[in-house]
Amino acid sequence: MATLTRVLLIDRHQLLIDSLSQWLLMNAPEIRVLAGASSWPPEGGIAQGDGAAKADVAVVGELHGSEAPNLSGIVTSLRASGMQVVLLADRQPVMAINSALDAGALAIVPKSADPGHTAAAIHAAASGRRYLHPDIKGMLESTASTRVELSVRERRLVELYLGPTPRSIRDVAELLAISEQTVKSHLHRVRQRYAAAGFNVGNIISLQEQLRKDGWLS
Repeated sequence: MATLTRVLLIDRHQLLIDSLSQWLLMNAPEIRVLAGASSWPPEGGIAQGDGAAKADVAVVGELHGSEAPNLSGIVTSLRASGMQVVLLADRQPVMAINSALDAGALAIVPKSADPGHTAAAIHAAASGRRYLHPDIKGMLESTASTRVELSVRERRLVELYLGPTPRSIRDVAELLAISEQTVKSHLHRVRQRYAAAGFNVGNIISLQEQLRKDGWLS
């Protein structure tokens, strides 16, 4: 008898939760959807006896606007709650996908893919194995040759400094509780890394463009 895998579905659209739950019920009886949620953590937290508290795998789809930038934090929280994570990733940029993987997500499938891929991803994650849909794998591989790795601190720093709402070095330092010189040192190291990889990012505009190309900025 196949081992039962208990699943929590997280998506802002109830239709996705309902349709995927129904598909799994009809086609993958060894997967049981215990609960659905529109956000994480659920409003009011997890009550004792809540199905979410007993899930083995969380399947994370489209999040609410305020939650979307914190995808890696949500993955970290779900992992801390004892769940493996499958990400449905139609709209997430490469940066968000890589951050989710770094935070512990094991499987990533396009939201538009056949539900059979989601079922396979759930099985893989429940067994502690990685599962990347071919389209996701191809996208990540296509950026790997030019991608310079950034630490978690560096990602947050460049996002604040050069992201959709750019901030001054002083503001970045205050938000991260570090000195302005430390901010400058981090930026210098990022530029050095790009220079070593053969990319000229000597000015702010070229650095911003390369970070965006590599998926570190949305």
